Amino acid sequence: MLHLPYRLRPAALWFVLAAIGLSGCYITRAYRFRKFELKDIPKLDTALLAPSATPFQFAQAAAGQPARYPRLAAVLDSQLANTRTYAFLVIKNDSILYERYFNGLSDSLLYPSFSVAKSFVSTLVAMAHEEGKIPSLQAPITTYLPQLLRRDERFGRISIQHVLDMASGIKSSENYDNPFSDVLKLGFTKNISRHTLKIHIEKEPGNDEYKSVNTQLLAMIVEKATGKKLQQYVQEKLWQPLGMESAATWNIDSRSRQQVRAFCCLNATARDFAKLGRLYLANGNWNGQQLLSPQWIQASTATDTMIKYNGYRNQWWAAPNRHYFADSAEAARFAAGLTVKAALRAYNNRQGKRQYRVDRWTGAYHAEGILGQYVYVHPANRVIIVRLGYYWQHPAMGAEDFIYSVGDQLK
Repeated sequence: MLHLPYRLRPAALWFVLAAIGLSGCYITRAYRFRKFELKDIPKLDTALLAPSATPFQFAQAAAGQPARYPRLAAVLDSQLANTRTYAFLVIKNDSILYERYFNGLSDSLLYPSFSVAKSFVSTLVAMAHEEGKIPSLQAPITTYLPQLLRRDERFGRISIQHVLDMASGIKSSENYDNPFSDVLKLGFTKNISRHTLKIHIEKEPGNDEYKSVNTQLLAMIVEKATGKKLQQYVQEKLWQPLGMESAATWNIDSRSRQQVRAFCCLNATARDFAKLGRLYLANGNWNGQQLLSPQWIQASTATDTMIKYNGYRNQWWAAPNRHYFADSAEAARFAAGLTVKAALRAYNNRQGKRQYRVDRWTGAYHAEGILGQYVYVHPANRVIIVRLGYYWQHPAMGAEDFIYSVGDQLK
């Protein structure tokens, strides 16, 4: 079963519905789809993305993989059991080292990405910029959305780059437990553009705070700059060139408006999600064709950049590998022996005991969705990992630590 990332108490919800008397509002749709199976994804309005005319397939490493990583499959099978994982895919040097679908699921299913879609959207922003449709990322968002300037002149101080970095200062609630939150309205309103343009300013730009509405604004900017619907632009700029093997869908607000819910809701196969990682791993080059500049990849994912921007830049995430120690001297010796950027941190664990952690930056980065969807890239090891599923459940480590650990070991 797939559960959407929020929980609403039925009694309280129906009380609200009775009070406002709006049985057809977005809250009703949110409640209806609060829990559904993967096969129910088509029940939501979607735009279709056609498979590529020249599909790209990762190689199967069945012959060489066991000799170099003899225990990989056994370890992953054991560790991933009962973690609520649907799909786990490990690729190195364009070869699939491990691919498994749990609980009877298959490689042909379309899996929801949630906020992994944000990294696709930022890539489209970069492509529109590089083809001159968006001349400058420092331009105010009101260059493309002048309606906002008429509402509040302060919108003219928010740049596209601010929005890319979730540093716009826009007021928007990201609370999935509140049926009136802005993020649920984005997810279920039947006119997402109208709702998005009702935003207000909470603080000056430059203060980073994760708000999904930023990505929806980026989609509207791309559409205004290119004159194309986002689903058309992603088909042209990514789905066809990257050789996507399967048809995919992107949720829209209604069949009449066809406005994609860009902040989430791109549904595809695990292998096709991995191809965005492959594009970034190759510094924007796809089989000899430069689709995206190396400068954008560097600006979005370089370790120094990620540290400077608190692990989030251009709608991509990065985290260090974390190593834990009970003794400070042992932690210090480990940190001193590293050849990559590292930081030693002291903290108290849940029992109040003093412990030490060394954060070791390897250059890896990832796209991430709220339920634990990941497209992870480790450039030095030439590794891509895709994890799709429900909230991660593991007795010893979180999903991020697990994926970063796996990627780091595939030297």
